[in-house]
Amino acid sequence: MVPTRRQVLAGSAAMLLPRLAGTAAWAQAGQAPRLYWRLDDGRDQAREVESNTADAIESRTGHAIWVGSGRNRALRLDGYSVWVRHGGSGLELSGSGLAICAWLALEAYPVDTAAIVECKGTGGGGMRLAVDRLGYLEFSAGSGDAAAICKSSVPVPKSSWAHVAVSASAGEITLYLDGKACGKAMPPAAGSPQVAIVSVSLGRSNDSPVIAEVFPTGVLNGLIRDVRVFDKPLTGSETAEVLEEAKPDTPPDLEIDGPWCDADPQRPLYHAMPPRAWTNEPHGLIHWGGQYHLFYQKNPNGPYWGHIHWGHMTSPDLRRWTEMPVALAPEPGPDSDGCWSGSAIDFEGKLALIYTAGDGHRSTICLATSMDGVHFTKHAGNPVIGQVPQGGEFPEFRDPHVWREGDTYYLIIGSAVKNVGGTALLYRSKDLVNWEYRKPLLVGDRETSGIFWEMPIFIRAGDYRALIVCEVPGRASYWVGTWKDETFTPIHGEPRRLELFNHLLSPTPMFQNGQTVAMGIIPDERRPKECWRAGWAHLYSLPRVYTADATGRLFQRPFDAVDAGSQALPPVVNLPIEEGKIAALSGICGTTLKLQVCLKRGNSESVSLLLRRSPDGRERTEIRYHWEIGKLVLDRSASSLNTEVRRDTQETTYFPPKPDLLTLTVYLDRSVLEVFCDERAAFATRIYPTLHESDGIALSCRGSGARVESATAARIGQTA
Repeated sequence: MVPTRRQVLAGSAAMLLPRLAGTAAWAQAGQAPRLYWRLDDGRDQAREVESNTADAIESRTGHAIWVGSGRNRALRLDGYSVWVRHGGSGLELSGSGLAICAWLALEAYPVDTAAIVECKGTGGGGMRLAVDRLGYLEFSAGSGDAAAICKSSVPVPKSSWAHVAVSASAGEITLYLDGKACGKAMPPAAGSPQVAIVSVSLGRSNDSPVIAEVFPTGVLNGLIRDVRVFDKPLTGSETAEVLEEAKPDTPPDLEIDGPWCDADPQRPLYHAMPPRAWTNEPHGLIHWGGQYHLFYQKNPNGPYWGHIHWGHMTSPDLRRWTEMPVALAPEPGPDSDGCWSGSAIDFEGKLALIYTAGDGHRSTICLATSMDGVHFTKHAGNPVIGQVPQGGEFPEFRDPHVWREGDTYYLIIGSAVKNVGGTALLYRSKDLVNWEYRKPLLVGDRETSGIFWEMPIFIRAGDYRALIVCEVPGRASYWVGTWKDETFTPIHGEPRRLELFNHLLSPTPMFQNGQTVAMGIIPDERRPKECWRAGWAHLYSLPRVYTADATGRLFQRPFDAVDAGSQALPPVVNLPIEEGKIAALSGICGTTLKLQVCLKRGNSESVSLLLRRSPDGRERTEIRYHWEIGKLVLDRSASSLNTEVRRDTQETTYFPPKPDLLTLTVYLDRSVLEVFCDERAAFATRIYPTLHESDGIALSCRGSGARVESATAARIGQTA
């Protein structure tokens, strides 16, 4: 008799068990597992021991990464592209009971519930032992109303070995963590028809959402080894025996970041960035405890937006950066949906982080502190600001920026006035916990400065103050003015653009030694599939020094130490540029350079600097300046032969302080380009040359008389 769909669902909920059809030896095996992966293979396939099957290991690189040796040997999963796929041919489920055991060491919790073991059957049958996005174990069998679900009462620890198990019978489901029961549930009573298994996966939930059509969200991030599936429930003592049999004897090695990304020829060498996966805007740049700290939005599970943490790196000089443990991660409570942007400040000798927390329903402002600059404790009374100010039409708020004036702490939060424009809401406090709302620091016009302001910062710029915001839609703008009696008075009413070309966003500032230094995000500009292959997305600008003048102009120049230790190349002096010809800078070439070029106009109409140029000119990025009309052009139309990256032409207006002399300071770091014009204005962008020989530097012009007054260059090596 063919079972009905209801019978199939009910049978799977009654703990359907794996069995290889026709294998009588297994029925007599007692404690032997029905499925067993040691996951110590060291090859690009994983062997299922009982059937002696070589199972595929999916990976963006085409190769598996194995970590450790002996009892510590394990397969490294990356959170988005690596898992094991076992065919379901000949495998059936029946219904008297089962157990699943595995060793894990998690770097982070998954973006969406990720299977440790998932068996998919026909008609909706199947079972799954998984870890959810907050680290709790979850066992499920069947689907719909007949599904059985059991969840643990405690999360799986991160950064250490953990033995996870489930034992299930028709009467009870028990979850185990390191040999101790951590969750129980009663399954619904039902019959047990046999169900054919279509597939088995280790490390991935196959029905989890897929972002941008390439990033599955239900994939484990960490180490997995010794996975066993039994055809009978195990007692607590039997589970403990399995634990001891394959217990690792050294801590897990999760530091394998280099092999994931270093092969990407577009990955910069001397810009700050995480070792792999996703970053968004940086925040909390601060000098504290004798070193610089930079925090940043981080998805540790892959190069896509989701499940946001606070990453953390430190530096002795703003040039050499070391990745540190994650500072903040989502937990049950106000930040269960993510730890979003914010800022850092010294508070009574502690390093304090003020951040946006999201729980999936609303945003609030939370506090965390650290005594050692590494381990952070969230304030027990979070959130410290739980709602938008009463009496105003502010649709939402986020991205706090904190600073100190005397013994008072001030805070601005990005928001908007409904139907008017963006705003930054001003608060003050004596202790970072009790905040008093004061007023909007400034209210913009939606026509000129966007409908909402994200990532607002309020900085010292010489003798003035500057408010910098990221408008929605995305564009970085600023006002320069004065600050007195909690009132900001802009010199100019209309906002000005932070960048000549809008590629750098969300700068995070630090005031030290009488100057303001800031770093921002330089986003990737390649399609999601390219980021999937590369294993990383986005990076940060070089540190920049901000100053301002009485006209309300904000100036940018590179921080002095960014090219320390570079190797000088032979200079070029008084090089004529002939119309219709390419003038190469002899002896100056490369992909990781600092280049400073002083250009004289002569009688020319325009002059062009060609970067990352191939000998045949097929690849090149052109910076062209038209003297008479002050037009600066960034031409990326031929910057790459790869059609999966952005290639375009943009233009803006810029007039140098000396009409016939333009000085360009260029930092070239593989796919990153940062340019400072006369150490006054700046822009950053991304280029993706594909040809190995695309490393030339040259010039051209229209008209006569243009020349290179001087050109100096230095090769900058890897700083991490």
